[in-house]
Parts: sequence; structure tokens; C-alpha cells
Amino acid sequence: MDNLKELLKPKTFNTVSHAAVVVWILIGVIFLGIFADAEHSESRYDFRCGGAKGENINLVRGRCFELYEKQYNKHDFPIYAFVIMNFFFIGTVCAIYSQIASRTVDQLSPSARNDDLEGQLRDQGNALSSKKLFIAYCCQLFARIVLGVLFMVLQQLLYPLDFPPNFPCYLTSGGSQPRNSTGVWHECHNQRATKKNSWMRAVLVVNGIFLFGILLETVYILLRAWKEDSFMKNSKFLKAHLNPFHADSQNATTSTLSRPEPPQQEKRTEQETNTPQEQHQEEESEENETNIPHLPSKPQQLRKPPLQEFIENTKKIIKEETNQPPQLRSPFSSTPGEGRPAKHLTLDQIYTNLVVVPDIANYDFTGDRRQKLEVYTRSGGENTTPRGPEDILNHENKNVLIVGRPGIGKTLCCTKLLRDWAFNKVFHESSDDKIHFDAAFFIKFRAFNAATDLSLRELLTSSEHSPSDHIDDEVWNYILENPQRVLLIFDGIDEFKHKSKIGEENFEPQFKNRADKKMPLYALYEKLATGKLLNGAAVLTTTRPTALSCIERVNFDKVFEILGFSSEQVEEYVTKFAEEEKHAGETIWRHIGGNANILSLCYIPASCFIICSSLFQMAKFYGSKSLSLPTKLTDIYKKAVKIFYLRHNEEFRGKNFTREDFESDNLPPNVEKKFEKLEKMAFEGIKEGRLVFGGNEVRGLEGSALFHRLPDRETTPLKREQQFCFIHLTMQEFFAARHLANMDETELRNFVSTNIADGKWQLVFQFLAGLMNEKENLPNEIITDLLPVETEEEESKWYNEEWTEDMEPRKVTCWPTEDKKHLAVTLFKCINESSEMEEIVQRKLQQINFNFVNFNDCQLTPVDCASVVTVIKNVQQISHLDLADNNFGPLGCFEICKLLKCSKSQLSWLNLTGNQLTDEGAKYLADAINNNCQLHTLDLWENNISHIGAQHLAEAINNNNCQLRTLDLTRNNISHIGAQHLAEAINNNNCQLHRLNLTRNNISDIGAQHLAEAINNNNCQLRTLYLTENNISHIGAQYLAEAINNNNCQLRTLDLSANNISDI
Repeated sequence: MDNLKELLKPKTFNTVSHAAVVVWILIGVIFLGIFADAEHSESRYDFRCGGAKGENINLVRGRCFELYEKQYNKHDFPIYAFVIMNFFFIGTVCAIYSQIASRTVDQLSPSARNDDLEGQLRDQGNALSSKKLFIAYCCQLFARIVLGVLFMVLQQLLYPLDFPPNFPCYLTSGGSQPRNSTGVWHECHNQRATKKNSWMRAVLVVNGIFLFGILLETVYILLRAWKEDSFMKNSKFLKAHLNPFHADSQNATTSTLSRPEPPQQEKRTEQETNTPQEQHQEEESEENETNIPHLPSKPQQLRKPPLQEFIENTKKIIKEETNQPPQLRSPFSSTPGEGRPAKHLTLDQIYTNLVVVPDIANYDFTGDRRQKLEVYTRSGGENTTPRGPEDILNHENKNVLIVGRPGIGKTLCCTKLLRDWAFNKVFHESSDDKIHFDAAFFIKFRAFNAATDLSLRELLTSSEHSPSDHIDDEVWNYILENPQRVLLIFDGIDEFKHKSKIGEENFEPQFKNRADKKMPLYALYEKLATGKLLNGAAVLTTTRPTALSCIERVNFDKVFEILGFSSEQVEEYVTKFAEEEKHAGETIWRHIGGNANILSLCYIPASCFIICSSLFQMAKFYGSKSLSLPTKLTDIYKKAVKIFYLRHNEEFRGKNFTREDFESDNLPPNVEKKFEKLEKMAFEGIKEGRLVFGGNEVRGLEGSALFHRLPDRETTPLKREQQFCFIHLTMQEFFAARHLANMDETELRNFVSTNIADGKWQLVFQFLAGLMNEKENLPNEIITDLLPVETEEEESKWYNEEWTEDMEPRKVTCWPTEDKKHLAVTLFKCINESSEMEEIVQRKLQQINFNFVNFNDCQLTPVDCASVVTVIKNVQQISHLDLADNNFGPLGCFEICKLLKCSKSQLSWLNLTGNQLTDEGAKYLADAINNNCQLHTLDLWENNISHIGAQHLAEAINNNNCQLRTLDLTRNNISHIGAQHLAEAINNNNCQLHRLNLTRNNISDIGAQHLAEAINNNNCQLRTLYLTENNISHIGAQYLAEAINNNNCQLRTLDLSANNISDI
């Protein structure tokens, strides 16, 4: 048995395969004994023939037996010899393979590797990645398959399918059997034929079973090798297929020996220093942790194996160093000990999934300005679902390129991926994940701009978050042997000084594909990205679009572009930003969500962070519970442009800036000079209606953080032109305004007066108004002189604050006129950027004789509403304000309510029809009209107000401060519940409501009953009630009829048209 073990060494076979080979040999020995015994014991005496006389029995038996043998064993090849050859040859193949493979297995064994590490390191580039063991194993499988098929075929050819027990024997006197001769027939019987048949079938079945098993194993390992190239490498094949159970038990033993219980005091101290969020993540990490394949250490040493220690240390450092990336440090750091500390964010606290689209997005800048603003977040078409890191990298796409403009979140996305890996949230070995990584390396290209040639080992050692300046030999071997367990993140090709050389190795190879060979980073990166080194490793690369041409020769499995945030994600980001101070967060969101320009700019995460930080500073200054921020759009953009440029432009990378650097409006002289070219280009682009610029126009500024590289444009079939655009339309408009601010007074006055009505210049002039504050040579009158002074008179009974059926039409003086109202809105937005302009315009408005402000159907946004309120809040003669059909939503309503709360306001009539105010807007209005508001008439047609909004309004008119006489809630979504709230309100003696319009709601009979009870009360002062189209039947009509018959009812008009009232 020992000799058999020496011939067929278990370590060279899979456990099941080794057992099968041993069983095969044992079965062969058994069959050999059976057939040898049958061959030697079978003679003519076991052959019985009838019809022979006593003295001729032996002669007849012998002659008939010879005839039997000639007929059924024509080749005269003994069966036992066939069995010997069958089992011996196949066994010999296994023995030869075992002897050949044992040397390789011994070299890969832990003892050999630990005894001669230096020798192994010399050969690791070739020996460790050799496929000799896999090839040898496959060869023996193929040989066994061929021999198995061969012997099954030979058995059919050499021997009959069935040895018959009965044999008719015809004998002549001479022993021959000519057809015309006479002789004697003998019926013979072979007593061993049945047993022989059974054993021959057994040989065939055994051959078939073993052949089928070998075929299954062959198909399995070939499929696995096809899917996973590293499976064919010696050490991987040994661990994964030949001896997995031994490897697992060895690892388990090593793991048990190397995991002593940590001291309780140390564990408690570590928990005390962690934040609750980090403790939760570490607990989650421990719950999900699985066994990592360890390289065994010496049994007597109770320490962690180097691989396990390396992985744990790497993850620990990643958790510590990625908790608060430098990109999330506030630009407004305070002096230590002075005031509140700055709001620095953690990655887990603020990270919001990005909109990522496959391939490079296309941009269509046709359409009006509002459509152009939407392009930045709609360019991905329907594939704009927010994605997490695990959606980008998977088992099908392991070599991935991420493209994105400056500040779009490429680095933070990769950092979040790395951090999630460290906490075992993604790419962790489990039944759900198809890929997982035991080692991850984060390499920033800009860190190697000054580096000389380096090896792969040196590159990984120099990566971000590396636990030490040396990679242990066993760890290094594991990386080389298991590249599919390795994640490499290369961040910022555009920041690499030698990026143009990437791809040269494909055409003129200068360096061998060896892990120990030193070479420049551009060559090393290319070999990793193309699989020439660490084939099977996952490689994730990021770049700005400006560097795409440098990596055209690298074939990526998938290319993604990060588009940034959608408006929903911006809101999510703001909520996370101010999670601990919700009042400040609500204020910031109102300011961002109410301004389409700022909201659109916030699609860039870096801009969103800068704007949120700036607004948060203002919220702290004015008080965290302040409902508004007196912030100028120009001030926000001046701050955002400066911080964004200094943080993301190439020339300032790695430079630390102080709070004073960001707070000052002054730019470095070299930056001012570059901005002059940007300003001219931005101005000419808007003037010509162009948002896209050619490569020649931006020459020298291609790498600017303020530009985005678009897909090239084909000018001819054989020529393409580079295309660029500003990172956002509002950025182009801001720089165009800077260009205008440098004009002389006469030129600027002519330009503004000529183009003030052109929509494409509106935001430019708004920025210009803010920038003019710093220009002593540019008087405010350049803009304020354009304010229209024309008025027009209108007359209608609807303009009366007190409503009666027989009232006379009310005459009002309207400003601005219908043809000037859009100009007035534009000027109001400009004037809002300058306090000096506000004062000038307010004086002008007081000199104009009007009492009605008409801005209906002007497409006002919430920020426009803020501008209107800011300018007219101190103009006391205004009694009527028409803002119908602007669709500015609850945020716009919030701004309008500031006017109602203003002590100087004399507003008594307000039309807010068709503005989608919703219940939130109704709540703001209810709060305003409770605050000694002078409002008598409020029109809220078509505002999607439900019973919740009706309840808010009911509580307001129930207050003795409310002077409302007319409330129009036509075409809303008010049910009988809302009607009940309103009924309870008009029952109260504080309610002064005379006219209530609930046309086209859905109050039904129940709501009609509540209203009938209300008007039946002597406290109710209601004179007119409209209930048209409210699904009221004869039941509801009956309630109302009984109510108006009561002496307490003061109702004069009741409209029930278009209901379901029958003759009953």
C-alpha cells in the first residue's frame, strides 16, 4: 500500500480523483483474479457434450471445446490479458503523471516556499504563473479518456457481446466439416458462459462509469479555465482543484492559531474614540466578515498570517483616511477657539449617488434658455438612474473607464467605492457577489508626476492608504497568484504629466511583461489595463474628457460618464448637508430650489458643496431659524467661481488655501489674465448664440476647470475637431457679464438698452448689475433708467375688495403695461442684485401713479417672486397684485407671503390663480393672513389644494386678525373633509368671510351638510356661496334648502349648477 502511495501521490490529485484512481486499480486487481482463475480452471471438463459414447467423451469434449474457442475468441487473445492491459495502462498513465506533477506540487507547498523564499522570488515572474501543473493534469485526463474509449471498443471487437452457454458441435471422422461429408451433431453446454458474460459486462460498465466521471471533470476544469484564466496557474490550480480541502483545513487551523482574543481595555478604548456611525459600520463589517485565504505561517508563532494582517491593516487605514476627504472640508474654516467650528463633512454623511450613463453623453444645446439649462442633467436620456459604486464595476466589466468634467465627483466616487470595500459593503465574498477583492489599491496619477521608473511592487507600495512602505513576500506572492482578487483604482489620468505616452507599449514594446521589471508609470499602467500584468485584476480608471485622446489605444470593457446630480439628488444632498440643523437646511433648500439657475448649477457636486457651504455660513450669520437669506446671485457666483477654480484647476492642485483666500474677492494676477480670455469668449458665444467652442478658440485653456470637453465633431470624413463648452451655461453668462463690466459707460449703456428685452441676456445683465457695485465708473442709471413708467387703466367688478352682486365695476391703474411687464421682471431681477439700485427704483415707483401691479403669465420663478417683493414691498400705494398663471409653486408663494407680512404693505387684493401652490403654499398663506394682513380678497383658483390646505386656510379665517372677505378656491381638490373645516371656520364669530367659492371641487352631500349647518348659524356672515360641480345630489340640496329657510341664514346667493340634483 505504501508503494501504491508513492506511485500515486495524493497531493497530485483532487481528493475525489485520487480515490477514483485507487478504486480503479483495486477493481482491476479483482477482475484480474477472477478472469485468471476462469482462464486456468476452464477446460474441456467444464464443457459438456451430449451424444458421445463413454470411450469418446473426452475426445468429443476436447474437439468441441476447440471449435467453441475458435468461433467466440477468433483472435485467440486471453481475456485475462485484456483485463491486465485495460487496468494496467490506465493506472500507468496516472502513476506517470503523479511522478511528474509531484515535484511541482512540492515546490508550491508551504514548507518549500518558507524554506527558500529568495529562490522563489527569483522565479516568481515565471514559476508562480506557470501552467505546467494544469497542462499535465489535463494530459493525463485526455490519455485516460482515449485509453478508456479504446479498450471499450477493443472489447467489442475481440469478444462477442454474449458467450452462449449452448453450442451445437458437428464432428466428422477427420475432424473437418465439409458440407457434403457425413458426421455427428453434438449438443454441448458451457457451464461458465453465464458467469463470464456477467464479468465481461462488469468490465464494460466499470470502464463506462469511470470514463463518464473523467469526462465530467475534464469539462469542469476546462470551463473554469475559460472563465478564469488564473485558474490554470500552478498555485491556483493546486489550491482550487487538486487539494482544496487540505488548503481550507490548513487555513482554518492557521486562522485559529493566529486569532488571539484582543485585550478588553484596548477594544473599549477604540470604541470610545469612534463616532457612533463608525462603530455601526465596523460592527456591520464584523458581521459580514468571511475567511480570507491565508498563506500559512509557522505553527509555533501565534500571530496573524501576513496576508490577513495586510488586508486588515489596509482596511483600517482606508476607514481612517477616507472618513473626511479634503474635498469635503469647508472653505470657511474658522480660527481655532473663535466662534463655531467650520462645517467639515464626512464621506458617509454626505455621499449621494450620482447619475452615471454608459458611454460619453451627447449634448443638444438647441431650444430656449430654460431647455438649455435642462440639458446638463438630461443628456443621458432615459439612462439617468442614480448609481452606486457597485453598479459601475462587476464581473462582466472589470476594466472600466469613468469620465467626468471637473468637480463632477470622480475621485469621491472612487473613494466611496474603496471605503465601502473596507467596510465589506461591496465586493465582499458572499453568496450574492460574483466578484470580490482581497486587496485594493488607490493610485493617484498626479502623485507620480516626478517619479522615476518603478516596479509593480513599488507602485502598489506607493499607493494611497498603503499600510507600510513594504509588501510582505507572502502577500506579494498572493497578489501575483490571485490577480482576480485585486482591485486597482487609477485616479486622474488628466493630471498625469506623461499621459500622452500611454499606448506606446502596444506599438513599440520596450519593457518585458514582468512584475519585477522597473518601467515608467505610463508603461506600467498600460500593461495593467491591458492584462499583460496581473491578468484578471479589476482596473478602474478616471479622467476628464480632455485626456480621452491619450488612452484611445487602451480597450476598456465599459466606459461611463458621470453627469452629476438630478434636482432630486440636489435636495437629498442639501438635506444631508444640514442634517443636524434642519431649519438651516430648509432655508438653504428654499434658496437653491427656488432659483432655477443655482439649482441647475448644483448638478455639479463640487458646486453644490461650495454653494451649500456659502449659504450655510450666511444662515449661521443671520440665525439658523431665519426663513430667508438676503443673498445676491452675483455674490454666490463670485464665491463659487473662485473656490471652484482654485480647488480644481491644474495649476493650484496640492496648494492649501486659507479662509482669507476664499473670502477675498480678489483673484491672483495670472488668473485675472486668463479670465480676460474666458470673458471675451463667453461674451462672443452668447452674442452669436453659441455654447460650443472649437479647439482653436480655447487653445491654452483646454485644461481649465471651467471647461468641459464634448465629443469631437466630424468636419470631414477624415478629420475631427475638438469641442468644448463651459461647465454650465450660467458660468458662461457670468463671464460674459464680467466682460461687459469692463466696458466704458457709453458703450455699455448702448449695449444694455439695445439688448435688455432679449431673453438670452437676462441673466448676464443680472450679473452685470451685481458687478457694477464694484465699478465706480459705471453709474446705476445704466439699468435703472430703463424702468418703464407707462400705466394703463382697467375696470372690472372683480377688482372690488368687498363683493356684492350689484356692485359697480372698480377702476384700477395698472403698472406695468401688458407690453412692458416682461421688461419690468428682467429689471427687477437686476435691481435685486444691488441695494443702491433698489432705493433708486423704489423712489421712481412711488412717483408713478398706480395701484395695481400686473405680472400675470410672466413665467415667474420663486427667485423672481423674491425680486418682485424686494422692489415693491415699500411702495405703499399698491393695493392690487395679479400673479396668476406663473406656476411658481409653494416656494414662490413663500416669497409672496413676505409682502403680506410687511408692515408697510397696503395690499388688499391678491390673485394667485394657476400657480400649483399645493397644501404647502396654503400653509404659508394661512400664516401670512393671520399676521395683521390687510388682505380682503384672495383668489386661489387651480392650485392643487386638498382638504389639508383647506384646513390651514380655515384656521386662518377663524382668527380675529384675518380681514379676508372673499376666498376663491375654484378647481382644487377639496373633499367633504375640507368643506367641514371651512364650515367650522365660518361658524365662528371671528370670521368675516362674505364670499366663498368652492366651484369644481368634490365636497359631495356630506360637505353640503356641513356647509348647511354653518350657514344656519347666526354667527355666519356668508352672503355668497358657489358650489357648482361638486357631486351634490338631492340629499345635499335638501340640507341646503332647510338651511336657507332658517331666519339665521344671511345667504343671498347660492349656486348649485352642474350637480346631480334630481326632481326629488
